[in-house]
Amino acid sequence: MKYIGSKSKIASEIVPILQNIIDENKIEFYIEPFVGGFNIIDKIKCVVRIGADIDKLVCNLVVECRRNPYLLDTLKTPTREEYYDVRDNPHKYQSWYRAAILLFASYNSRVYGGCYGATAKTKDGKTRDYFEEAKRNFQNQLPKLTNIFIQNCDYRKMVLPKPAKMLFYCDPPYAEGIGYGGGFDTEEFWNWCREQTKEGNIVIVSENSAPKDFACIWEKGVESHLNNRNKTRKTERLFMCMDCTYGVQS
Repeated sequence: MKYIGSKSKIASEIVPILQNIIDENKIEFYIEPFVGGFNIIDKIKCVVRIGADIDKLVCNLVVECRRNPYLLDTLKTPTREEYYDVRDNPHKYQSWYRAAILLFASYNSRVYGGCYGATAKTKDGKTRDYFEEAKRNFQNQLPKLTNIFIQNCDYRKMVLPKPAKMLFYCDPPYAEGIGYGGGFDTEEFWNWCREQTKEGNIVIVSENSAPKDFACIWEKGVESHLNNRNKTRKTERLFMCMDCTYGVQS
């Protein structure tokens, strides 16, 4: 699914690392507290998968469309005027419909603070329908989301199975990135990761940088597409608390 900060383009490298940890340590509970576009969790094989996100839009869309996938067949590419009406008047629309319009039609998936991007002219003068592309991609992804337990909440308020050994994969708002529900406390997040590790769980975090007690277990340079006119290079990394380095093969 289109979602800002999505790891879909590097999922083929992240998923094997996570899957290896699950298999090597016989972990039965896989948890994503910042599930976003479900682009990692949909490829993970585990007895129980739990995906949580504070964003109601993405949770509403997945829950409603799992119940009735044919809802997506009713969606048409919105005009610019329709998009802004949906964005600015939430009371007028069903939650799943508003979620689909904003997630599929926002420029570069920037639902919050973004603008219309459902269609655009290509260099050869043709019109590219980004909305239809995003809708088809989600329709193809939907069957992989059937057995995921979804929680719409702050990561600190997740309902977790206890006692159980779990693998957490966290893709939080980056320290220099976009806020989380009015602001994201990065220091508190790292402390939360430490607490989960102390309870015998494994916590893997996607970030550019991390505190000194978190070891980098993988990294790769990627291109950022938040602004098509000003693309930048950055390094994506996976970190693990140094007190919990088992289960990862170099």
